Formats: sequence, C-alpha cells, structure tokens
Amino acid sequence: MNRDAIVAALLIGVAGCAQSTSIARVAAPIQERADEQIITPNESLSRRELVVRARRATAEGRWRDAVGLLEIWRAAVRFDEEAKDEDTASLFFELAVAYEGAGDRERARDEYHEVASRFPASRDARTALLRASALHADMEEWGPLGETAEVLLARTDLDAVDHMTAIGARALSRVEAGDDVLAMRDVQNGLDEMESIGFGATGKLPPAAAQLRFALAEVRRVRSERIGFVPISSDFLAKIEARCQGLLDAQNAYADTMRSIDPHWAAMSGYHVGAMYRALHRELMAIPPTAQAKSDSDKRLFFAMMHMRYRALLEKGLEMMKRTSAFGSKNPEVLPWAAKAEQARADMEQDLLEEKAMMATFPYSEETVQKALDILEERALAKASPSR
Repeated sequence: MNRDAIVAALLIGVAGCAQSTSIARVAAPIQERADEQIITPNESLSRRELVVRARRATAEGRWRDAVGLLEIWRAAVRFDEEAKDEDTASLFFELAVAYEGAGDRERARDEYHEVASRFPASRDARTALLRASALHADMEEWGPLGETAEVLLARTDLDAVDHMTAIGARALSRVEAGDDVLAMRDVQNGLDEMESIGFGATGKLPPAAAQLRFALAEVRRVRSERIGFVPISSDFLAKIEARCQGLLDAQNAYADTMRSIDPHWAAMSGYHVGAMYRALHRELMAIPPTAQAKSDSDKRLFFAMMHMRYRALLEKGLEMMKRTSAFGSKNPEVLPWAAKAEQARADMEQDLLEEKAMMATFPYSEETVQKALDILEERALAKASPSR
C-alpha cells in the first residue's frame, strides 16, 4: 500500500487520528436510483457509478478527484425529504473528508459544519463537529472553536473521549480569549477525566489528551507572561525568577503535547515554545537603561550587558523554530505550522545579526562584556550571601 493510500485509510477510518469515532464508511451502502443519470464533463454516469468512483478515489488518496466527483454529485442532489437520509449525509461527510485530505482546511471545516447543521441526527453529525473542532484549533480560530465545543457539549451522544475533546476545545478557546480561570477549570476537569480512565497514560498521547495538555501549557504561558518588568522595581529579580519558572512550567506541558500521535499538536507546541522564548527575550531587551546610565557610553554598555546575559533566550527560541520547521518537512500535513516556524526562524536570525552588528560598533568586545557580567554576578552573590 502506498503512502497516499495509507493516509486515506487513516483519514477515513480513524476520524483524522483525532477522535474515537470513525470518519467515514467508504463501503457504506447507498440507495440505488438507477435511472437517474448525472452528466459529467466527459460522460454520463448513474448516481451509483459516480459515488463508486468517488469512494474509490478517496480510498486511494486521490483527494482532488474525490472532491470533483462528489461536487458533481452534490450539484445533482435534490434537497427534498428523500435527500435527507443517512446515505446522503454520509456522502456530504465524505466530501468534507476529501477536502481535508486535499489540504483545503477552510473548505473542509465549512463542509463539516454543513453536515452537522443539515443532518444533526445523522450518525456523522457528531464526528463532523469533532473534525471541525480539530480544524478550528489547528487554524487558531479560537472563537469558532469555543462555539463548536459548546454545541458538542450539548449533545447527549458523546463518549468519554469525545467529552474530553470538547472540554479541551472549550478550555483552549477560553484561555486564548483571556479567561484563564474558567479555562483552567475546564483543563482540570478534563485531566481528572483522563486520569480516571487511564487515558493517555502510556505511550504517545491521543489527540484529546494532547489538546488538554496544550491548553494547560497555554494557561501557564498566559499567566507567566502577565509578569512584566517595566517599570523596574526592587523586586525585579523576583519577577525574573517567577517569569522563568512560569516559562519552564509551560514548556513542560508543551513537551508532553509533543508526544501526541497527531503531528498537528506536536508542531503547534514546538512553535509556541519557540515563540515563548522569543517574547521573553524581546521584553527583557526593551528594558530601558538604569537611571545611573547617564552617558551614551553607559547606555551602550547597558545594552551590551543585557544582550550578553539574555541572548541565550533568543537562541533557545531559534532552535525550537528550526526543529519545528524540520518536523514539518517530514510531516507534510503540518506544513502551515512549519511555514510559520520558518518565518519566525528567519526573523530571529535577523534579530541576532542586527544585535551582533550593533555590538561590533561598541568600543569593547563580547569577551570584555562577559567578564564585566561575571564580576557583577560575583559581587551580587557575595552581597546576597549571609555575613560571617
């Protein structure tokens, strides 16, 4: 079996590797309307022949062919009571799957919502909402993600994994909207559910578990980034320590998410770790010189010392962007995240070049600045240690 066929089987049989219910049934029966002919650009086909060809294209991973055939089928559907049966719902669902397989995430998202709204009682409605939720998260559409989660949570046919998926989606929507309190409540409830059934306890994380861990990481990141440094106060060092601890706590949760069997969550986490380090570096480099820095020379020295002390943050973020970009080259389904990481990598490399160019204009070398930093650190440690 070639790679496209394997991908097709995964998308159709395992709900996009994201949920506990199957995405589609390629071999599902369809009611025969044998006399009903549909004119295609090249020939005239019966409804059954058209559907068989579309499903064969889907099974073989020929997503664009499947989209074309199913769009012809849809154009011929008469939306009367007869067209609201399970067979029709299933084919609408398979059209959404084909769009997703073809990489048209926006159209796939809309088609999944169409299935859920047009056929709410069908066996595909719940899975369509779950797939739409996954696409909203991947495209960072936080408002629609929360709305879809609420629709899911109102259903009575969710199993435990579906419920964890929905509550994780709502948590993620809430934290990105700035409500980390309610988001954390959802996260904790979801993690409690995971623990109660041992879900994701071994091996790589299933997508529902990965989403909850990602939401936890986002809550930690948001809370840590509320710790600002300007204006500089006597508790500056305490703020630095708290901010760095929050960053490490968030990174631990992102690292858990990177163990997901779904590469989308791994790519999202890698990008967010890199962005987190970059944000901290930017905030620290934006701190103005102290009041004691009266002359331009003093200000340049302050910049040089800040650059030397905190450059490692930018380098750490840059390394994560490189890894995420490389990950995307091996996993084509996460190319949008790989592209974002590649752009961030280029920007951060430019930041480093500009800093080094500025350092080259100063009347002292990086080695001299590093020695001055070492001396200051020794003095600070001596001052902080108890007197004997």
